[in-house]
Amino acid sequence: MRKVHLIGVVVGALVLALSAVAVASPQFKQTAKLKYSVKKAQKPAGVSAELHATDPGAQPPGNQPGVSTLKISFKGSKANTKVGKLCKLPKDQAPNCPPNTGVGSGTALANLVGTNATTGQPNVVVGLKQVVAVYQTTGGFYFVVKGVTIGSTAILKATFSSKGVLSVNVKRDLPPLPGGNQIVLTDFTVNIKKVTTGKGKKLKALVTTPKCPKSKKFSIVADFNYTDGSKKKVTSKQTCKK
Repeated sequence: MRKVHLIGVVVGALVLALSAVAVASPQFKQTAKLKYSVKKAQKPAGVSAELHATDPGAQPPGNQPGVSTLKISFKGSKANTKVGKLCKLPKDQAPNCPPNTGVGSGTALANLVGTNATTGQPNVVVGLKQVVAVYQTTGGFYFVVKGVTIGSTAILKATFSSKGVLSVNVKRDLPPLPGGNQIVLTDFTVNIKKVTTGKGKKLKALVTTPKCPKSKKFSIVADFNYTDGSKKKVTSKQTCKK
């Protein structure tokens, strides 16, 4: 997936074939580029994520396992999800969230996976373009993923803890489409803007960067669990200063 390109968050990505779960080939690769919008320690910040999954060995092309769950840990950071305007609509109405609750946007690519009725083998359409809108809600975010190539809408609900841990259950939030086809997010790009309230000592932020450690590097860790049972951990490092 490409930069939350959550996630997107976000953010996240999965594939679940109709007859069987796709298994990654030895060529499967997951990348994640995660960073804050500022380099200074203990400052309000936005965040961005660029996630990309590819499997050149998948047969047919694009029939690769996707993410079942995703956890992104902004290590040492602080989060206050009460800062900013909150969308109070239920998840299924997230596309109608008020514009002033929007905190980010992005793009994504998806594969559409189905099964050939005659052969029983997977059919895959690759590289379907998506646009992503991010809304802040109680305890986290809605990632609204709208298809550009094929008109469909998926909603990922991510939780965001006070310790800066973003979690999304992709398998739960991307059920099969009518007719049984499955959306498979492979590239996900999201930027979440800096959100603050108050001034001076009363200043509060949705995201506050960690202390800058001796290594002079912020560390952000993405833990991927895939539909074939495999796991990957990808760590991003960002130069920081006090």
